[in-house]
Amino acid sequence: MKLFKNIFRMIYFVIFLFIELSLNFLVVTEFVSFFPFFLLLFNISTNRFSNENIFPIIGCGLIYDIFLSEGYLGLYSILFLTVAVISNFFYERFFSYNYGIYISFSITFMIYNSTKIVDLVSFLALLVSLVINYLIYTLIKKSMVLNV
Repeated sequence: MKLFKNIFRMIYFVIFLFIELSLNFLVVTEFVSFFPFFLLLFNISTNRFSNENIFPIIGCGLIYDIFLSEGYLGLYSILFLTVAVISNFFYERFFSYNYGIYISFSITFMIYNSTKIVDLVSFLALLVSLVINYLIYTLIKKSMVLNV
């Protein structure tokens, strides 16, 4: 049963990853990118990260490496796991501070996009995308709260 659950989660993660890639392919702008897979990864890592999520994250990274990347096999698996672990660590340590969630989001967002930073223009574009994706994340978090 755990195997089917992990395979279903991996398929779920891969669907989000392909949505992210197709969305950024269709919205062709230099300065704005949307990252729904990162938002999913950050949300899972901060709210309910467990050992059950490790296999789907590694599998999603391997699928991305095999079909869509030009890097080494396992590079994105390591990157996705690093983002998950660091976001969980920062969330646990700095959540009680005023800007703790924003600092955690910013650091993990830059780690997630570390392969895309090649010059100052791409870094500035990622800063714009960081603000937009953080606003989307806060909108999602506020809409998911149940006030009954």
